Amino acid sequence: MADWIESYRGMVCAWECDTVEHFTIAYYFEKLSDASRNLLDLIGEGEALGGTVNTGPSRLLTTFQHELRAGSTYHILSGVIGLDDETLTLGHQVVDSSTGRTGTWLAETLTLPQGTAGATRRRLEGHVVSWPGPKIVPPSALPKDAGALTARDRVKPWEAEAAGRITLSDIVHRFSGAGMHFLSTVGISAAFMHANRRGFSTFLLDIEIAAPARLGERLDTRTAAAHLGNTSFSYAHRMTGADGRLIASMLQAGVLLGLDARRPTPLPDEVRQAVAAELAKSR
Repeated sequence: MADWIESYRGMVCAWECDTVEHFTIAYYFEKLSDASRNLLDLIGEGEALGGTVNTGPSRLLTTFQHELRAGSTYHILSGVIGLDDETLTLGHQVVDSSTGRTGTWLAETLTLPQGTAGATRRRLEGHVVSWPGPKIVPPSALPKDAGALTARDRVKPWEAEAAGRITLSDIVHRFSGAGMHFLSTVGISAAFMHANRRGFSTFLLDIEIAAPARLGERLDTRTAAAHLGNTSFSYAHRMTGADGRLIASMLQAGVLLGLDARRPTPLPDEVRQAVAAELAKSR
């Protein structure tokens, strides 16, 4: 069995934190995209497979267990955790460098280019590591109704990578903004969060990249409620191009977080009722 490889090392800058006062999810994916490409370079497959990262179709299942805050130092350990005829799955651990504790787990499934050589597959098999993270579950079912419009803009020049496609982190930035619009509709507005020192803290993301979005293209995002639990709830985003094709989707699950105690807090009754009403619309 191969060893995990350090694929990234950095720190959380103050401007990379969000309204919940911790490392914002979009910046995780900026660093994780680097980690994927770095891993492929480090195992000698960057030229052959680097272009598969974040170009779709792909899936990124992420579990957040411990937060990173401004000034935190961290590194990412990566490895090959799955390989079949059509897909390659990379595993990533985001590790708090000061404690050695893994705070975030990501399983990233990429579609292999057609005709990937047998020699490449054999080399990848030699880098397979055991996955000690959360169970990798099948993709989440999205609500039947796409929901209300929560974001609409265009791909900016600084959001495009070398091939002219929007970056994964900029897709997630849009989903984060769309999430704030959705949260406002169920009573978790900016005014509520500031007055009560509360924030929505994500513990799971299930992202699927379906197709590339190009420089200058209009992007529309719609969001619908997906699940209501005892202390948590989730909602689903769908991003489409101007022609209606699906670019990406993301299921986001989280809890209402007390910003001072850094602990989950009960959902107010009026918020629960509003989420339940939105959930009824999406079924």
